[in-house]
Amino acid sequence: MIETLNLAGIEIYLTRFTPEETGRGQMEAQKSAVSRLLTAIAGEKHQLCHHDDGSPYIEGFGREISISHCKGYAAIGIGDSARIGIDIETPRATLRRVTRKFISEEEQQRFTDDDALLTAWTMKEALYKAVGIAGIDFANGIKLPQAGSQLTEIAGTVYRVESTAIDNARLTAAVPADIIP
Repeated sequence: MIETLNLAGIEIYLTRFTPEETGRGQMEAQKSAVSRLLTAIAGEKHQLCHHDDGSPYIEGFGREISISHCKGYAAIGIGDSARIGIDIETPRATLRRVTRKFISEEEQQRFTDDDALLTAWTMKEALYKAVGIAGIDFANGIKLPQAGSQLTEIAGTVYRVESTAIDNARLTAAVPADIIP
């Protein structure tokens, strides 16, 4: 089953699947789920391609896309006129171990429990995809919105970031704020 929702002005297609426990089986399950979403969005004869920076696009589709998948979930975001980013993740112990690598000292004071860290991670990933600057420092180059705000500025552009819980997962979308209707 494919669900649709809207976050930060991005149309998102989401599917759940039974994840394989580890390794190749899990990767194949994720790939199959993404393929089902692409077919639903762009038809049977779609061709998924990648720009030089690695970001995905559908040949001849004419709209921006962002793809994310994790254990049990796959999602594709669609935007009309600007580079977008989405990320979906389920809780995992490794986030606490790598906290200093992806959030600044100031952000570490705000994002302290496991749910908050998962939200921070998906925000950083979605913003990274939307910004599209190779090699940008996750911890200090990608700033998360202040409490109570959905807006943040990165490299001179203001982005809107919106996040929601999907079962036990966290789904986040990011888009330049000036294109939101």
